[in-house]
Amino acid sequence: MSLVFLRVWLLLAPVAAFYLPGVAPHEYLDNEKVEIKVNKLSSTKTQLPYDYYSLPFCRPAEVVNKMENLGEVLHGSVIKNSAYDISMGKIEFRVLCKRTLEPAEATL
Repeated sequence: MSLVFLRVWLLLAPVAAFYLPGVAPHEYLDNEKVEIKVNKLSSTKTQLPYDYYSLPFCRPAEVVNKMENLGEVLHGSVIKNSAYDISMGKIEFRVLCKRTLEPAEATL
C-alpha cells in the first residue's frame, strides 16, 4: 500500500526546473555559420591561465569579447571570437594563417 502511495505522490508532486542561457543545444542548418570561440588556456608550468591571444595564434581582424551569461563572468572566462570561418555541412579546408615564430615565442 505504501509503495502505491509513494508512486502516486511522485506523479503529483510539484516539479521545478531552471534554464541556463547558452547551454541549450543549437541545431544548425546547412550552410549556417558556426561561430568558433576561444577562451583562456591553462598551463602545466604555472597555475595562472594565459589569455588565448597572448600566445602566437592567428587573430581575427577585430577581437571582440563574447560574454553570453553570468556564469561565464563569475567563472572568469574571457571568451572571444576567433578567425575560423566554418559553415555547417561544408567541407572546406583552408590555411588560417602562416606565421614565423621568433625563438622567444616558440618557447612559450
